Amino acid sequence: MLLILALIGLSGCSSVSHRSAPDFSVAETRLEQAYKTADPETRKHLDEARKQIASAKELCLTNTEQLEQAVKERNDALSKASYWKEKQRKALKELWIWRGALIVAVLFSLRGPLLWLARKFVGIPW
Repeated sequence: MLLILALIGLSGCSSVSHRSAPDFSVAETRLEQAYKTADPETRKHLDEARKQIASAKELCLTNTEQLEQAVKERNDALSKASYWKEKQRKALKELWIWRGALIVAVLFSLRGPLLWLARKFVGIPW
């Protein structure tokens, strides 16, 4: 039974990185040592403690997987936001280049009347 639980626990840990997985080995080792020298009444409590450690281990691994998934999704969202922000800046830059070219073209085509109006405004009679 314990071997089956250990195999299930180990197979569930394969998807979680080892750097962020919680370490329950000390508690499990001390529980095993206590189980060897315990009387039958105490062994019932130790069995209950084993079950609690197994459920805590499973819950911690599940939470670790969810945290890693959330961090991955956050990083993906940040990279997408950065990509679209840069794309928008490039489009605005290009838009202002074309607007500037259009303004210069319009001013160049209207230079005769505009120069006449500017001269009259400044006070130059010719």
